[in-house]
Amino acid sequence: MVRIEAIMGPITIKIDRSPKVHEQADAVDVAWQGLCAQNPRYFNGSMLAFDSYDPATGVIHASVEEYKHHAVRDTVDAGISLLAVTGILIAPDYVRDVGVYLLGKRSTQLHRYGGLWEFGPSGGVDVPRVRNTLHLKQITAEVAREIKEEIGVRISSRPYAARALVHDDAVGSTDIAIPVVLDHAPAINTNWEYTETKWLTLEELYNWTQTHPEELIPTTVELARFLYESRDA
Repeated sequence: MVRIEAIMGPITIKIDRSPKVHEQADAVDVAWQGLCAQNPRYFNGSMLAFDSYDPATGVIHASVEEYKHHAVRDTVDAGISLLAVTGILIAPDYVRDVGVYLLGKRSTQLHRYGGLWEFGPSGGVDVPRVRNTLHLKQITAEVAREIKEEIGVRISSRPYAARALVHDDAVGSTDIAIPVVLDHAPAINTNWEYTETKWLTLEELYNWTQTHPEELIPTTVELARFLYESRDA
């Protein structure tokens, strides 16, 4: 199930670093050992988990968790939702005098949603070393890092307003969707994550979600519909 939660103003992330006690800790450890046996590259680092969002204050409450509790959710669901950011890249199409949105086709080698199209880039919010509050400037920096790492595009360092929270209960993630307006549509090099990319108008993208939604990841389907239906709001 995918849920879209509109964001109407500035946001901050407040982080709870207190240790967590999990009732399923033993089952998580067993499942994690199984994952590591299949793929020794797994690493149990720290991650930010989404706890709640208060629209009145704009505060997203997050906590620090071990990655293993999220990685094993297919066999042991610890109820943890990874806090992530998704960039919605928008560029001008000067020929048609309209904005176009970047879509990337996920590699079939990816664990989730392989071969499907999505808004992106996206990725988990890094746990800061010291600070317990992330303001919009730091959240934007997370988006900028993902965009630079995954598609080689540098964006302005100015803060961008978040548009929505996108909750994906199936994979256990909550993404902060942030539109990023570019001054041109750059050529995107394919890489290990995106095998193809394309730029579409919002209407073209919306029509795609109506005719062949199975070709896009569920969160992109719902987010595209949300953007289209709220475009004049």
